[in-house]
Amino acid sequence: MTASTDVDPTSSYLVAYAEEAAARVGVPTECSIILRNHHLLDQVASSGERAARCDRAEVTSGEGPCVVAIQQLRGELVPDVLAEERWPEWRAAATEAGFRSAAALPGQVDADTTVALNLYSDAVDPWDRDVLVRMDRFVQEVAEAIRTRGLTA
Repeated sequence: MTASTDVDPTSSYLVAYAEEAAARVGVPTECSIILRNHHLLDQVASSGERAARCDRAEVTSGEGPCVVAIQQLRGELVPDVLAEERWPEWRAAATEAGFRSAAALPGQVDADTTVALNLYSDAVDPWDRDVLVRMDRFVQEVAEAIRTRGLTA
């Protein structure tokens, strides 16, 4: 389930979305974007290198909160990374990066393509319901932008 998709990982508009998401959260958060196209995962944008490293661990191992969010089309919240026992490679990357919380929110681009917005924080459980709902709406904007720009195979 890992490999590269047709989205250019240096797409400036996707990086801009990741940076905008981080700015909108309201608490210190790094944000990143993973895309699944035809069952292939790719880390396509990030507001910071630490979040990008965590996403690359997910893409390489094929497991983590983002992968679950994409597969099940529902948000996946990890309030305390240190207490998380699933996804050992992702957990190790997140812990090494200094993150204590994560969230993954999916958006469907089309029948073959799904995107996930990932939130990472150094604090335990920093996001309230309103923040997560706002970020869920935001990832739908990201999915629409990808759909509109035709960057998928």
